[in-house]
Amino acid sequence: MIARHHRRGFTVFELVVVIALLLLLAALLMPSLTAFRGDSRQRGAADSIRAELSVARSRAMEEGRPYRVAVSKDKLRIRRAPDTAEFATAGAFGQPDSAAQVVDYAFEGVTAEVIAEQAGTEVAESEGWVTIAIVQPDGTCRDDYATVVISEEGNGAMYVRVRGVTGASRVVKGGTK
Repeated sequence: MIARHHRRGFTVFELVVVIALLLLLAALLMPSLTAFRGDSRQRGAADSIRAELSVARSRAMEEGRPYRVAVSKDKLRIRRAPDTAEFATAGAFGQPDSAAQVVDYAFEGVTAEVIAEQAGTEVAESEGWVTIAIVQPDGTCRDDYATVVISEEGNGAMYVRVRGVTGASRVVKGGTK
């Protein structure tokens, strides 16, 4: 009688074929996954800016004092606090929270830059913070209007425009302001 030998493993050739198929599948799926994510980080930053403007307006009207929303000079953080001399140094909550008087948190994977709307004008900068808007107790903004450019490497730009009279904001995708 012939003794049968049972196979207990895979050959090197079989392992190489399986690894090659997995690498091919990964190479085909990567562009789809990055396209699926799209501009979600930029939209998240735009939503954060709009939310902080809304909370600043609400708190300014409730408390009867101005609130400022600003982006850090390095373009990586957003801060909302009462518009006082201690704006940059006041202790802050490190996450978005409408209940907190002062918040200071980082954008996720994007940069945000406040740009001057009119030629020859400068953006308001103080102690490492560039002001997006100062909301007055009546709900209006102190300045005429501002534009924040939200950029992500390889994904173009998105703009958040803030109107001074109403303090309303809108998001514009692409190359127009």
